[in-house]
Amino acid sequence: MERDFSSLGNQAFDVLVIGGGATGAAIAWDATLRGLKVAVIDKGDFSGATSAASSKLMHGGLRYLANGEFSLVREGLRERRIWGRIATHLVQPLPFVLPTYAPLMQSKWIMGLGLMAYDLLAIDRNHKIDPAQKMPGHRALTVAQTLGLAPGLARDELTGGYIYHDGQMISPERLCLSMIRSAVERGAVAVNYARADAFSKSENSETENNAHVVTVRDVRGRRTIEVRAKIVVNAAGPWADLVMHAASEAPASKQIMRSKGIHFITRDVTNGAAMAIPLGDEHLFVLPWQGCTIFATTDTPFKENPDAVCPDTDDIAALLKKVQTALPRLGLTRNDILYAYAGLRPLVADASDAPGQTYGMSRGAEIVDHGAEGGPTGLISALGGKWTTCRRLAEQVVDLAFNYTAQYDPGCRTMRENLVDTPDMPLDSFLTEARARHKDMKPDLVDRLARLYGNQLSDMLETRLPKPLAHAKLPAHLGARTVHAVEHEMAVCLDDVVLRRLTEGQTGDIGPDQIETIAAYMTAQLGWSASEKKRQIKSLTTAMQIS
Repeated sequence: MERDFSSLGNQAFDVLVIGGGATGAAIAWDATLRGLKVAVIDKGDFSGATSAASSKLMHGGLRYLANGEFSLVREGLRERRIWGRIATHLVQPLPFVLPTYAPLMQSKWIMGLGLMAYDLLAIDRNHKIDPAQKMPGHRALTVAQTLGLAPGLARDELTGGYIYHDGQMISPERLCLSMIRSAVERGAVAVNYARADAFSKSENSETENNAHVVTVRDVRGRRTIEVRAKIVVNAAGPWADLVMHAASEAPASKQIMRSKGIHFITRDVTNGAAMAIPLGDEHLFVLPWQGCTIFATTDTPFKENPDAVCPDTDDIAALLKKVQTALPRLGLTRNDILYAYAGLRPLVADASDAPGQTYGMSRGAEIVDHGAEGGPTGLISALGGKWTTCRRLAEQVVDLAFNYTAQYDPGCRTMRENLVDTPDMPLDSFLTEARARHKDMKPDLVDRLARLYGNQLSDMLETRLPKPLAHAKLPAHLGARTVHAVEHEMAVCLDDVVLRRLTEGQTGDIGPDQIETIAAYMTAQLGWSASEKKRQIKSLTTAMQIS
């Protein structure tokens, strides 16, 4: 899979997808499976924004039950099961401890009712699933058992707890990339760092009559190209309203309200189980991940330029205060934070709605058919949603897209078609074979890489390293993964490799000397100047700094 900007102008497409995050990647994958000619572009890296800046959960959304959003929870739980089947290596069950307290809305009785409903809505959770993906129902815990699993909890008014299961992504960035790769292997064209700058209609010929013409700029190469497509799908997440305004003069019936959420990562402070801790009207997630712990999340309205989002000092202080309130015995301070990141949730509101608090807003998705609202025919916007339900949202978008083509719709297949990286055998068997094939590596490292790369693992590890990487103080697997990222995964910036193709950039397991080695390799491979190399290192260093 190589980046080829010029390929966007080589053919007329049925569908141009703007946005290469979870939703855009899922739309490109679905549409390609149904036989459409598809192009997908992103003005940054694939999964480089909101889709990366998540809690890394595949979940129904237990707290949405309090809002009465039973259908949204049911949809999420059904989709959670589908992801566990089609991306077995990248999604895993995660046990959660849910502590209960004396106040009524945090009591064992209320929480127990919620978990009973959650299990009922997920009644088919283990149907035709890999044995490694099976999830038991919830069960009650005593105070002693709760503290045994979560010893840092505040003990005042603690009445016990429950344990239940949800899903976790090993790496949302790699899951998104796997959808992109699945689309590309079926014939799609995918280009990152390609920005949609202008929109018009073509009436130059019968074959292109009324087609959309989108002027796309190569952010890395400063070129522009005109891309022609019958249908344009706006899947730009927090930037979707900006795309809508650029592509259509007609007012849209829906608007985007951006909610900023930050996370930070520390050393591992869990006993292998996540925690979902109620805090007044909000909650705190404490999530084991890659040998570390993710703390999540804040939820505050964001009215600035979406390109400017970052975790600032106040954000980190607010989340840290929540952690210290819920888990006072941990004694976590700012010095314990390894990495912090921020993202924007694109929440959907009616155009007439007044701005308000974002925490209680629905995480449901909306599809706008602009042609039906007086805008350009064949322009569709996919708004809102979340990681867990992006596949289903994509299915609905592609169903609608077929209204604007003369082609036969064979129907959606993504609920049963494995991603191209997914092992074609039970996960436990795949991991056992991987350990046997790579006996020179530690078994836990093989397991981790096998989960990240799936059936690409051996090809990736057998990558021939160029001399600068082969002789550097860089573990062989990091060198191989770096070369693989640049040559086969469209990594064109240092951030792409360190923060998204690898996971070590987020866990603090990669040092300045190793970053310098990777930057030197990319400089030679991609023809960077000395000043560009310096700029790339500075950009990465800034992203990795804690405010």
